[in-house]
Amino acid sequence: MAALLAALPAVPAHAEAPLVLAFDELLPWKTEDNGVYGGAYTEIVRELARRSGLALDIRNCPLKRCLLMLEQGSADIIIGLRETPERKAYLHFLHTPYREHGADRVFYVRAGRQTVIRGYADLAQLHIGVKLGAEYFERFDQDKSLKKEAVKDMEANFRKLALGRIDAVLIPEDQGEALIADLHLEGRLEKAPYRVPDHDAQRSIAVSRKSVTPQRLEVLERAMRDMARDGTLAALYKRYYYDAYHIPATNVQIK
Repeated sequence: MAALLAALPAVPAHAEAPLVLAFDELLPWKTEDNGVYGGAYTEIVRELARRSGLALDIRNCPLKRCLLMLEQGSADIIIGLRETPERKAYLHFLHTPYREHGADRVFYVRAGRQTVIRGYADLAQLHIGVKLGAEYFERFDQDKSLKKEAVKDMEANFRKLALGRIDAVLIPEDQGEALIADLHLEGRLEKAPYRVPDHDAQRSIAVSRKSVTPQRLEVLERAMRDMARDGTLAALYKRYYYDAYHIPATNVQIK
């Protein structure tokens, strides 16, 4: 896969306006460190722009501001955004997805305690770490009887779990596996048997209806289709997710 990426031919950028990416950090998929942007999703957009003959201009913004920029046309493209009827009014989602489905929602517990959560009813007596403002699945989100401990930073939840200060952490599996690896908690935390599949549709890159012309949209659609067909998407996930975080492919399926 790495050889495939290295062998990709260079495409010169046209002398036209760059493709403006509205960037809101989403670990581990979109990362920012002292102005250096990375993560598999960021690299997918970089390759999409390169194949389209466009320079890429990354603008860091909170999600609400990112959406406003896309609606007004001061940004062109975003990745990692859920498709909703409201957003489709001002965004076009590319026909070729960068992911066929989202990640299961899973519960991490301390090693040896997997049987604590075999079904939803087992959550009643537990203190569960969640991310502030996040949505997981409808039954859980609307259940006011559960003991949920919300934090801004999911790393804090995993550290609290390892120390025994909470009983479980709920998180999308792909994000959880990356955090486990990044915090070196392998062997200390494990996934419980109970999991909830993500029933959302496939994930696609979105572009602004106001700023992206039909001609540029056609180029982006073609480039995205080619990236899926020639194995580039799989190669990028391997390099910037599985290899970057040393995650065995058997732990979580990204496709």
